[in-house]
Amino acid sequence: MGNTFIVILSVIFYAVEEHENYLVTDWLDALWFSFATVTTVGYGDIVPMTTAGKIIGIISMLIGTGLFASYTALFANALLGREFRMMDRKMRVIKKNVDGLKEDITEEEEELLEVIITLKDQIEALEKKINRK
Repeated sequence: MGNTFIVILSVIFYAVEEHENYLVTDWLDALWFSFATVTTVGYGDIVPMTTAGKIIGIISMLIGTGLFASYTALFANALLGREFRMMDRKMRVIKKNVDGLKEDITEEEEELLEVIITLKDQIEALEKKINRK
């Protein structure tokens, strides 16, 4: 898609600049300009002379930056995507384990509360027996 875009831009650039720009002698010059501009290299050996050519150059720069960001994202995903998926799986397992621990702690807290209440009742009962005697 990116290369098709560059070729289309070079055809349009050539059509606009061929009679006005002495630096553009053939279509290969326009193709060179498009690749140099889209890849943000910008050698400066071919520059647009017409307003339309300058607008095409600006569009090439903007879209070139977007294409570069897309290529970078795709490359990063190719390198790190598997790692991120593995980390995501591990995080899900950890979350599940933590949730399970929370449940266990809640159950243990309830059991301890019941034991404390039972002990309290037993202590109160013992105190009543002691106070009667």
